[in-house]
Amino acid sequence: MSHRTTAAVEMQRTGRSRRSLFEAGLFATAGLLAAISQKAYAMTETSKEDRFSRGIGILRRIGGENFDGPINSLAEISADLSRFTVEYPYGDVLSRPGLELPLRQLCTISMLLADGSAQPQLKFHMAGFLNAGGEPRALVELMFVSVALLGFPPTITAIGIVRAVFAERKITFEPIEPAADDGRTRGQAGLAAIQRLCGGDVQAYFDGIAAGSPDLARLSIEFAFGEMLARDGLDQKAKLLAIIAILAASGNRAATLRLHIAGALAHGVTREEIIEVLIQLSVYRGFPSALNAFSVAKTVFAAGSQGMGADIALPIETQSRTDRLQRGRATLAKTSGSSGDAVVRSFDDVAPDLGRMIVEHSYGEIFSRSGIDMKSRELSACAALAAIGSATTEIPLRVHINAALNVGATREEVLETLINLTAYCGYPTTQQAVRIATEEFAKRG
Repeated sequence: MSHRTTAAVEMQRTGRSRRSLFEAGLFATAGLLAAISQKAYAMTETSKEDRFSRGIGILRRIGGENFDGPINSLAEISADLSRFTVEYPYGDVLSRPGLELPLRQLCTISMLLADGSAQPQLKFHMAGFLNAGGEPRALVELMFVSVALLGFPPTITAIGIVRAVFAERKITFEPIEPAADDGRTRGQAGLAAIQRLCGGDVQAYFDGIAAGSPDLARLSIEFAFGEMLARDGLDQKAKLLAIIAILAASGNRAATLRLHIAGALAHGVTREEIIEVLIQLSVYRGFPSALNAFSVAKTVFAAGSQGMGADIALPIETQSRTDRLQRGRATLAKTSGSSGDAVVRSFDDVAPDLGRMIVEHSYGEIFSRSGIDMKSRELSACAALAAIGSATTEIPLRVHINAALNVGATREEVLETLINLTAYCGYPTTQQAVRIATEEFAKRG
């Protein structure tokens, strides 16, 4: 860190000795004080002067050679925010002893994946994971967890960042071998994965899904668990905590988060380790997300460690991967005019299975369904992607706008689909989507 920037940050850090309004508020609220450990508060006070130097130490380990570049740049605009960035995330949270730093970094990456629009930070922390001693393969395996919990758009964007990080570090990565089986046993693999990753009344959870859509319950087991989460390339504890991090960071996933916190407790993850992940959530997704996740965790902790209540009894299909893939190729060609083979091969340098799964699952199992016509399905995809409105959904939105036009939607129908979002997502989100649609219309002439 430059002398000028360091001096500015230090001046801001040490120049105010009065107690903050937040601390004063604590002392003024007797009821809240009763719930706070005085010993813990005293420990925070005695270590306060060390927060900045402790944070710099952790930041140096994560950030590598240019560890202070981002905070130096930030200090040019706000020395206070630069100081806060060192003191709280690194000095207060990431320096805590409850989790090893590589595992903390993997959880940070998981939270940023859920954000969808934090690509610079995602790249910084992917590199930081490697700097802290994490293995390149773990980064790639995390992408399969991402597909199960977040879908393909954020995962595809993240794979591009993984490639960039590997290239900058001159890492020669041996692609992960694709699955060699015929895909008929993924249902059984999914049931086994649920046993390893979930706890509590899992049967009731899936029965609730099956009451609305038996197919969704089945696909959840076969694809999300059987194809994605059943993989063994990621350490069990790392996978359990990454799942918790993604779900907690996504927000409004209480039922699923509850199952996975219970599963983590039942399979060797400690209550303290889960708490550390949720404290860390306050840094990367804010206190509201962290507090909501703690509320879910509290109910699980109160119930105690418990495995699954019973084996899941749901129908499982035995269709082969070849059948799904052929159907996916045909659907993709009809909607986007794209070569299924080209999509399948597009991830060969990192994880060949990802390309196959896009075609086989997204197009071979979802878009090929007959419940609604293809035009309606494409317009609904446009609405969903536009409503998410993250950086990771911009390219897929462009793809599906063109696909909607390819299967018979008019430009007016595309625009009406997007304008319909104003009441539900707000005008900025809708304006962004319409801008993208207008650009795609112009390309078609």
